[in-house]
Amino acid sequence: MRWHRVRGGRGSLNEPVANPLRILVADDHELVRQGMRAILTREPEWTVCGEATTGREALSKTLALKPDVLILDIALPELNGIEVTRQVRRSMSVPILIVTMHASDQVAQEAFDAGANGYMLKTEAGRTLAEATRAILSGGQFISDQVRVAAGAASAGGPVQQVRQRSTLLTSREREVLQLLAEGMANKSIAASLGITTKTAETHRARIMAKLGLHSISELVRYAIRNGIIEP
Repeated sequence: MRWHRVRGGRGSLNEPVANPLRILVADDHELVRQGMRAILTREPEWTVCGEATTGREALSKTLALKPDVLILDIALPELNGIEVTRQVRRSMSVPILIVTMHASDQVAQEAFDAGANGYMLKTEAGRTLAEATRAILSGGQFISDQVRVAAGAASAGGPVQQVRQRSTLLTSREREVLQLLAEGMANKSIAASLGITTKTAETHRARIMAKLGLHSISELVRYAIRNGIIEP
């Protein structure tokens, strides 16, 4: 249970917050997690109930802890933040805020299409992380000013517009395989990680390459970096 000082007069006492807002933070960089925790816990009724360093850990902790807000990086190892958002949305309606380095309107649109409620840049987190969290808690959407400019969105504070129609070519499992391939895993390791056969992993790889028009792993890695699936 968290405590905060009640303002009022001389001799004010620390009193407990009975039901603090519970936030789960997922980022693979410890300094980033520490920074977000410091910003979020300035609010006397907010607490960070858990942290995750990979996408799979973020997914499992979200389902187990059932936080009031989920804050995600996109370029998480094993399962990127957009895919975590898609999979969380199958079970929960928790507000999700993406905090990332990617200012691309295309990546932002994909995040919203996956079910995110907010999208902001890490460079703006010091100023607007708490504001963005409040916005999605109230049922609204939040988009970073820099991304809004890139997207050409007209009104501040409104939902992101369909600035660029992006067809979803890959299945959820193919997106998982794509990320693991881009992270350098071989078919056998991917099969073990996902609980599938090596032959199935090879089939997914072939379908991914065909659907995206790619001809080599280096092209696949460039695609993953360009679309915010992994970091360079």
